[in-house]
Amino acid sequence: MKLVAFFLTGSCALLISSTPPPTALCKSGETTLFAFNTKSGKTASLCRGPKGNYLVYRFGTPGKIELQYPAVLNASSWRKFTYWSYTRGGGPENEGHETSQLKFENAGVEYTLSDETIAVYDKNHEEVYRREVGIDVLVKGKTTSVVGSAATAIGALSKVQDGNKVKIDEDMQ
Repeated sequence: MKLVAFFLTGSCALLISSTPPPTALCKSGETTLFAFNTKSGKTASLCRGPKGNYLVYRFGTPGKIELQYPAVLNASSWRKFTYWSYTRGGGPENEGHETSQLKFENAGVEYTLSDETIAVYDKNHEEVYRREVGIDVLVKGKTTSVVGSAATAIGALSKVQDGNKVKIDEDMQ
């Protein structure tokens, strides 16, 4: 059983899930910042190298990594990613909203990882949290969305901004 706490605008919600977390594709010595399983059974992982030496994205399965970006893992890897976030406070008249995105380009293909939590009010006027994770892949002007399973998400995409090593884009969406 997995316990997950969400903090949004001063509130806390505890969700209990029997879905196992993903097998993050991070290697020994790396720290998993953010990972989730996709609806197709693959895993997306964002890993920080030992002592924060590098940032790496991997996609696939433990037996077959389909994409690792960047190929060279050194301090310059952090600047190959662009991070954007948005937070809006909640309340009965306004749904609380936190979203983070991390974008990178590899071989002419643009990838955008997303981590979004929205606080909504149910029919009993109680705050309920909905989390969505996924990847948008833009190839030759066409976007394909890879839907992630929020129940399997570990970490948070916002952890990538620790240390201020990634590029920050105030206008990305």
